Amino acid sequence: MGNAVVRPDARRIRHHARGGPALRALGQGLHVAAGIALMIGAPQIGGRPVGATLPAGLFSGHDRHCVAQLGAPTMRCFAALNTAVAAATDGRVQLLASTTGAALQAIPLNQGAGASDYLVVSIEWTRSNYSGASLTWQAPSSCGNYASSTMPRGWNDAIRSVAEYSGCATTLYWDVNFGGASDAIDVNASVPDLGSFDGNVSSQKWCPESPCS
Repeated sequence: MGNAVVRPDARRIRHHARGGPALRALGQGLHVAAGIALMIGAPQIGGRPVGATLPAGLFSGHDRHCVAQLGAPTMRCFAALNTAVAAATDGRVQLLASTTGAALQAIPLNQGAGASDYLVVSIEWTRSNYSGASLTWQAPSSCGNYASSTMPRGWNDAIRSVAEYSGCATTLYWDVNFGGASDAIDVNASVPDLGSFDGNVSSQKWCPESPCS
């Protein structure tokens, strides 16, 4: 739980549409550029990009980009956003190293996923406007009812912006075990700043329709 003052029974619902025409065009351009980078020899091993995996844990002086599977105890962290996205999508999405979190909003991360593949349901950031360190959540199927009663190690009271994917909505909670105030974010919505919830999220739910119960 963070330090900002919020009524314990407060609930907010966010409806932020993602991806205007200019942003969608940027996303398409990034897909083309990423494909060209692969054809001219971007490093890969078995369909996955080469990149250092960092120990999961507390943040250091450098931004880390982590991938967590819902229902699994482990979290993988990487030095670069494009490497984390490649890991989260099982190598389906290969981005240039210069891709930013804001540009990522226009890219369909789950396109081409197979029936047994994990899907990206949300990406969360430690700074506003989809910047800083990132936490990508994976789920074993398209959006269902998922929950995390605590945040992964190093991520409690850390996130400040959120983007939803895979037809998922999310509800953020001030306290662990879904306690305290809640902030509901609509299906496939993006919120560049969480306001009073900045740095105050301790548990989370995902569901096909907002708010999650």
